[in-house]
Amino acid sequence: MNKYVGAFVSTLIFSVSAFSADQAKQSVLPQPRPVAESSEWKPHFGVLLGAALPERSGVGASEVGIDIGYQPYIPYGLGAEFIHSRIDDTEKVADRNTLWLKGTYNFGGTQPLIKNSYVGLGLGGVFKSDGTSAAVAPLIGFDIPLKQEDGKTFTLGMNSRYAIVADDEVDTFSLTGVLKYWY
Repeated sequence: MNKYVGAFVSTLIFSVSAFSADQAKQSVLPQPRPVAESSEWKPHFGVLLGAALPERSGVGASEVGIDIGYQPYIPYGLGAEFIHSRIDDTEKVADRNTLWLKGTYNFGGTQPLIKNSYVGLGLGGVFKSDGTSAAVAPLIGFDIPLKQEDGKTFTLGMNSRYAIVADDEVDTFSLTGVLKYWY
């Protein structure tokens, strides 16, 4: 098993055990319900900055991107990310632009890190100089509120994803910091 997949799975397993311990106080799994007021839509715009580690090479690359999204039905979120990275897979170095459409499940409860966490799945297209490939990626992340004014909030968080890319393209593990504005 690839070391990046192992790191991603380990993070997920440790998170799930923390969720179970917290359920005695208050459930971390919010009851699904329709959005009742406009503030619950939680639209946001964010900037991503992090590292992409391609399989086989271990040569990390920086990646930058933007993130937009909202919550159409509590606790589910929908969004999109556009990310640019430069991938070195030991055979060649190439620019890679990826457009992700993602769905997330947002946790709740009272534990600060857990109540601001989410898991999800991204489906996307990887645009390269020699063509386009389909991709899928499990993801996990969190957004910690920094400042709130009149229902508008800045959050600072992180997310990680393991992008499985079709067409024999190199898969990548990404770890990015995220600054979001929620309006």
